[in-house]
Amino acid sequence: MVTNYKNILFSSIVVLLFLAAACKKDSSSADYSALPVVEGYLMPNKMVEVKVSLQKALVDTNAYGVAVSGLTLTISDGSSTKTLTEDKAGHYVLNDLTYIKTNGSYTLAFSYNNLPVSATTVIPGKPSGIVTSADTVVIPKMTFGSTETAFVPVYIGWNNPTSANHIVVFRYMETFKSLISSRFNSDTISSVEVNAVKAANFELTARTFKYYGNYKVIVTRVNQEYLDMLNNTSTSSQNLTNAPTNVTNGLGIFTGMQSDTLSKSLLVKAEE
Repeated sequence: MVTNYKNILFSSIVVLLFLAAACKKDSSSADYSALPVVEGYLMPNKMVEVKVSLQKALVDTNAYGVAVSGLTLTISDGSSTKTLTEDKAGHYVLNDLTYIKTNGSYTLAFSYNNLPVSATTVIPGKPSGIVTSADTVVIPKMTFGSTETAFVPVYIGWNNPTSANHIVVFRYMETFKSLISSRFNSDTISSVEVNAVKAANFELTARTFKYYGNYKVIVTRVNQEYLDMLNNTSTSSQNLTNAPTNVTNGLGIFTGMQSDTLSKSLLVKAEE
């Protein structure tokens, strides 16, 4: 089942990609202020999309740095090489839904400031066997002076015989939000993303969700470079270091992934 979850899954990565201009490296490192930032996520049955930007300053409030136009980007699967087209500033595409294949290895290449920039990734297999121990997550009532009902955990499971890395996204499906607790009344993020790493299941707790309602459950198999970027917490105003990257002579991420969606939505509701 296909779903438009892309903005949810990648939102945690975007901020990390564009802090590099304010970051520091030791004197033996390359000049990071002159390197382009690459953002590309490859998925079967999707067109190839790659963004190339300049690094943004730490005080810059824009989501992305200035787009880099006029580049010639190619992508190769080892037997054929395709040239991407720039459809808008800094956004390069290959509108071929058949080019990206499971288990394929792909190399992106272009030149920037007379330096060869490249990155290679593989496309992991598609998740399968997604199940839940229940279709409903019941949040116990919290009544002053009474004993709270014990929460019954709900488990999300999938096949993972090779201990591959997985991300689980719970996409909020409701138009109107219903808060579980007033403590979250200033939080506008309704969907949830969790890092299941190499596990084959994930246990939902009473604190997993902030809103009542129906959620679409999306399990995505990802590569290590994605997790390295997602798990990076060293970049802050107190400790400025470059986020991890798999791009040679550049920054950012070029990675492959595949996802599948649970056939039924998951309902989060209050105890009756």
